Amino acid sequence: MQALPVRVPSGSTYWTVLDDELRVVAEADAFLRELRFGRSRAVETTKSYAGGIVLYLRWCRDTRREWRTAACDLGLFMLWLKWNPGGDESVRVVVPGPGSKQVRRESRINKVLTSCGDFWCTR
Repeated sequence: MQALPVRVPSGSTYWTVLDDELRVVAEADAFLRELRFGRSRAVETTKSYAGGIVLYLRWCRDTRREWRTAACDLGLFMLWLKWNPGGDESVRVVVPGPGSKQVRRESRINKVLTSCGDFWCTR
């Protein structure tokens, strides 16, 4: 799962989300295109939102949740964001121990939740 910039024929750019087989995630792509061109948001906004959506979809994949209904486990997603590095080495269970350092600060977690919240509400 990854975010990737896309240049459209007009020369404008937006960011989209690719799955593990490098296919465009249609729902995320439609949302990000609408965000960029329908709501006139900046390219960097679609980049930030795409990154947040990637983290959410990766968490859903790693925990075997369906993304449309996984928002009911938002607290678990927040813990995962705080403690899981989220790279290719993602783990299904996050167990922070004594002396563990969180990998994302609350401000970043809030930005991810904002992007995911907008995504959930429009799909």
